[in-house]
Amino acid sequence: MQLKRLIAVVVVVLFTVGFTLAQGPKKNVGKNVPLPPLAEDKAEPEPTDLGDDDQFALSIDIDLVQFDVVVTDKHNNPVSGLQKEHFTITEDKVEQTITNFSPTDTPMTVALVIEFGDTIGYYTSDVVEPAAGFINSLRDDDWAAIVAYDIRPTILTDFTQSKDELFGGLRRLQYPAYRETSLYDAVYFTLERLENVDGKKAIFLLSTGFDTISKRNYGEVLRFAESSDTMIYSVGMGQLYRTMYSSRMGGLASISYLQAENVMRSLANATGGASFFPRFSGEYRGLYELVSAHMRNQYSLAFVPTNKKKDGKLHKIKVEVPQMDVDGDGKLDKLKVRHKKGYRAREN
Repeated sequence: MQLKRLIAVVVVVLFTVGFTLAQGPKKNVGKNVPLPPLAEDKAEPEPTDLGDDDQFALSIDIDLVQFDVVVTDKHNNPVSGLQKEHFTITEDKVEQTITNFSPTDTPMTVALVIEFGDTIGYYTSDVVEPAAGFINSLRDDDWAAIVAYDIRPTILTDFTQSKDELFGGLRRLQYPAYRETSLYDAVYFTLERLENVDGKKAIFLLSTGFDTISKRNYGEVLRFAESSDTMIYSVGMGQLYRTMYSSRMGGLASISYLQAENVMRSLANATGGASFFPRFSGEYRGLYELVSAHMRNQYSLAFVPTNKKKDGKLHKIKVEVPQMDVDGDGKLDKLKVRHKKGYRAREN
């Protein structure tokens, strides 16, 4: 009941405040990216005056592959407290040496990518309430942006730490204008801009999984997602509608829904994220808490590939951890490891 009252208050605020506070669309989606603050006690380094004996500078070109990993138990709860020796990395089935390891407990950078078209997914409980609830789950030092899409992606709020600005962006979600949706363009667009952001980053994707008008295709987006450092947490919209009317759908419609669901799962799996398909609004609170817990209990790993081929191809990564008793019942538990599928080597 407390959650329902909270959501009700948020929705009332969103729809009672007029357009006067809303800013117009920005063409350069994600142009402003969060940067780490400079340490106050660090002064800029003094320029070095090379003497006569310094005839050359040594340059070392090292391809370091760095990525985040989430480890979960059989109940999908994140497992913390692991050490470097618990992890094994292989690239194309060849074991690699872990050069960097650290548990990451840094602020998150999240882009909320929201489908806002005149589709079966457009309900207040499928769009505004989930987005508002996720914004409320953010911490004060997290960064977030909102991108909505129909025929094209549009920035509603650029990266900010202000929840008021984020809610201001949601206020613009009044009435959808188009039936067409450009899911692939929106995801590719956002992944591309998050490439310039360091640290822990993710896309919180609210979508039906349907795409009707994108310039990009599914294969292009999936290949980009596989080598991206951004995890995608996808939430399938319109699940209640699908459940209620599934018995009336023909074979072609059923296949279309299965394909849309597969798109949502594939994008999440390719990046080491997770996919969810809630039917009722009461499921969302647990979803926010789970996503937040997963993102805040990650491990940062890095290695220098032994394969020195600069072929521009995707090299698959696999990370494993041994079975261990994490719940204290005296039995070994099989742990699940999530991470991006690989990295794309540079070309000569």
